[in-house]
Amino acid sequence: MNIFKGIIESVDTEGNLSVVRVQADNLQVTAIVVDTVVSAPFLIPGNDINVHFKELEVVLARNFSGQISFQNQWTGTITEIELGKLLASVTLKCGNNSITSIITNRAATDMNLRPGDTVTAMVKTNEISLSPL
Repeated sequence: MNIFKGIIESVDTEGNLSVVRVQADNLQVTAIVVDTVVSAPFLIPGNDINVHFKELEVVLARNFSGQISFQNQWTGTITEIELGKLLASVTLKCGNNSITSIITNRAATDMNLRPGDTVTAMVKTNEISLSPL
């Protein structure tokens, strides 16, 4: 599980859904949650928060350009790659945060990923979870 700390910047709510924007060090994170300030009182701008997302939810792109609906896009440098028979664990440094992605070994090999390479990590807004500190 990828976990890092952040500060809530804004919360926009409609019905039972909220779009929460979090500043996590130098990363902007956007999460859509099935919560409001009524059901989750910690969803207040200025509050410290934990950001969580699974390694399997992190998509990696090399030389990414163009538009895509992923709001969570972070450029980083690969620090470590562990190749297994089926899967690869790719860890990258994005600012002061470390993000791990689990992708197929074939994808890592086809992309020719190596430590020191620059890649873009992406996570859909609905795959981000938030919890109070």
